[in-house]
Amino acid sequence: MRTFLCIPIDEALRVKLADLSSRLQRLVYVRASWVRPENFHLTVRFLGEIDPMLTLDLQRCFRAVLERIPPFVAPINKLGAFPSARRPRVVWAGGRAVAPFVKLVSLVEQELAGLGFPRERKPSISHVTLARIKGRVDGSVEEAICSLEGIPSWNLQAKQLVLMESRLTSRGAVYSPLFSVPMRG
Repeated sequence: MRTFLCIPIDEALRVKLADLSSRLQRLVYVRASWVRPENFHLTVRFLGEIDPMLTLDLQRCFRAVLERIPPFVAPINKLGAFPSARRPRVVWAGGRAVAPFVKLVSLVEQELAGLGFPRERKPSISHVTLARIKGRVDGSVEEAICSLEGIPSWNLQAKQLVLMESRLTSRGAVYSPLFSVPMRG
């Protein structure tokens, strides 16, 4: 099954991000797959295809990790794109990766390496994916990001880590939580 680790977001922030995503959609003139608001989350790590039996080991590992991570606040105060606004493949809303998030990602990486997962090579960026760009890109994505760059500063309350299953359907991805572990720190 296809999985990823994430921090869920509350309904109030989901509504604000949905409004931001709607405004972006009106400004972008390229083919894109827009994330449905119910699927918004703060990405921690994409795991890909895993054996369902591995979820028990993952849950045990992340319980130990989250004993060391207290709940924290992650700012959502800017727009960006991977790999860049000029050559976007993913459009996101996010902010500076606060120390607890960086520590969480580091500890998750250590545990995953112990289970045989390859280490992530790119630095972690605290972000919520809004869209995946498909095909050719014009300047509208970069212009939209620049025009909406001064988004308000919102706070994401990080209280738990969730392992999600992602099933791809003709109507988009359907996410189902496999387990949730609270941050206790």
